[in-house]
Amino acid sequence: MIYDKLRALYEKYGNKMIYPVIYLCFLIVNIIGGLGMQLPATDPNELSIIAISDWFIGRSWEGIMVSVDYYYGFLQGLIYVPVMLIFGDPNNQYAAILVLNSVMISFVPVIAYYLSYRMRTGKIWKCLITSFVSGGFCCYYAHTKFAWSETISILLPWILIWLVFRTADCKGKVSRFFMSLLIGAVCGLSFAAHTRLIAVVLALTIAFILEKIFFGKKLINLPAYFSSLIVMTLGVITLSYKLQRELWCSEDSSLLKNTLAEFFATLPDKLANDGWERIAQTFSAQLYYFVTTTWGLGAVAICLFAAVFSVCLRHKLKKETQTYEMELSVYSFYSVLTVVFTIIFSTLYRFGSSGFYTNQDTMMFGRFTDGVVPLALVFVLIMLFTHSISVNKILGASAILLLIYVVFSLAALPTILTCQATKISPVLGLYPLRVGADSKVLLNFDSMLLTMSMTYCVMGILLVIISCTKKYRSIIISAIMTTITVYSLVFISTVYLPICRTESVEKNASVAKLSESVFDQPGAPAVTAYNINRHDALMLQFLNRNIIVKVTYDIESVPENSFLVVKSTEDVSALENSRTPFLLIAESSTLKLFAYGERATAYMVSQNIDEEELEAERNTLIPEKTTAVSETKLPEITTVPTEATTTTERTPVVSTYTVPSVVTTPADSLDPDDEWAIIE
Repeated sequence: MIYDKLRALYEKYGNKMIYPVIYLCFLIVNIIGGLGMQLPATDPNELSIIAISDWFIGRSWEGIMVSVDYYYGFLQGLIYVPVMLIFGDPNNQYAAILVLNSVMISFVPVIAYYLSYRMRTGKIWKCLITSFVSGGFCCYYAHTKFAWSETISILLPWILIWLVFRTADCKGKVSRFFMSLLIGAVCGLSFAAHTRLIAVVLALTIAFILEKIFFGKKLINLPAYFSSLIVMTLGVITLSYKLQRELWCSEDSSLLKNTLAEFFATLPDKLANDGWERIAQTFSAQLYYFVTTTWGLGAVAICLFAAVFSVCLRHKLKKETQTYEMELSVYSFYSVLTVVFTIIFSTLYRFGSSGFYTNQDTMMFGRFTDGVVPLALVFVLIMLFTHSISVNKILGASAILLLIYVVFSLAALPTILTCQATKISPVLGLYPLRVGADSKVLLNFDSMLLTMSMTYCVMGILLVIISCTKKYRSIIISAIMTTITVYSLVFISTVYLPICRTESVEKNASVAKLSESVFDQPGAPAVTAYNINRHDALMLQFLNRNIIVKVTYDIESVPENSFLVVKSTEDVSALENSRTPFLLIAESSTLKLFAYGERATAYMVSQNIDEEELEAERNTLIPEKTTAVSETKLPEITTVPTEATTTTERTPVVSTYTVPSVVTTPADSLDPDDEWAIIE
């Protein structure tokens, strides 16, 4: 009865009815998954993106961003600008950011359904399974619960292929021309999301070239595509340099990490000594991560890609009609090449990392690959549903798996097993396969062997299905993929995200408490963060958007007339023993907040006087407008009037210390990806 009604609705409205249902279901699931996440904690990824959002609306973090030498693309920050304008409270801003992430990522299953339906997958339920497997990929679900560049970096590859097929439907030359311009512009804009999307643009371009070679046709207008790509890329580069100069205060992009200029500048040093050996190790580990996190289907994708490419090449050489349809071939080239090029990019990015011999996730770093893995999964499912996959192809995929595992075990595994720490997020896709293992235990030989065994179990099941049944093949494959997807989502929801929520609260507790005592008002003295960890310094600026937070690691450079934040254990007696007023305002478990200088102490005292009294004593409490100590003469007032201090609700505490400790370098020099759940 219900089935008949649904069928009648579909016959009347078609996919126009299904698209919004898919979107709303995933939107609800993603929003629920983000509940409980409190304040940014992946340092400096999230806070740097938020700093970019503030920069676009005229609030600069330049005083604090000088301590961050990792540059992140500006596109995600640009998307968050409306959130920053609408919501004033930082907690509400962060909650709204996660909702916006859910709004964006929920388009992925809709596009996957569109692709599956377009490739003539067959019955609607097969398209829905393909949509669920891609949109429900556990790493998509996990990585979009933070305010970093992952959400837009995941979505853009799907938007690109959707635009390509929409362009193919254009009948007029003019509309096709402008759609081609749009595709090129989106490709150029992708570089503003993350540098790794170079791999996606390269794969798409090669797919267009192979399409022209094998089929003699073009889905898009290539001259328009390349023209738009070049113009937009130049625009992105220009704006990126402007952002680096004004927010990061860096004139030379090669001095910032995560930039192409830095990569080419440091490449000769990274290749020195055992550089090429580390590249081979990292590449084998990245391949291992790809085929394992896809439960073995990554190897099937490689095998099917090779089959499609060889058939197209053979028919082209023999001038025969192509067996595979043009759109399916283009998608196969695009999806698998995107994964391969992303693995290559990730290899080049990671092989020279300082944590190569200490962190297990350095070699196997899979977060970049996570963003494009479902593209290959959709290709595999389309082929399994629409084409007669032979036993030989599954055996070929098993052989590819074996080759990758052998090379990985010989080249990379011995080094990985000697590492004494890891982080969950970069290798998150492996954790659901470690059935029954403690997520806070280092990856060991047993867990590696278990993950490999799980992929061969899937290969074995596929081999049996393809060998023994044809009628129920699609149903069994759908059941397997649904089970894997549901299990992985449950794992993320019950294990990984709770860890993230706990760490968010613990990591931000001290600085959030201290921030309650900072006077976050326009015109208030600046806050100087002296020798505290980078995350706490950035969080001070995030929680206090109306003032300027500056960072310093030299006690002698602490400016007067500012609020000073230091670690509770920090020795600042040189400032306390000076004739300049130095008053303790508040302290948390790890931090202390002082008022340093006449204006800062006067401002602190003035905030606790009622309005009439403040107006009467304004001239004595607050000195004339001053600039930085290096630019002007110190104010004449040397002490805060006694009668003012007696009216305060919070009595300043004068503390005494011993000889100061001078630190000229950051106290917490961190790896480029300070991810969740560091395990040691």
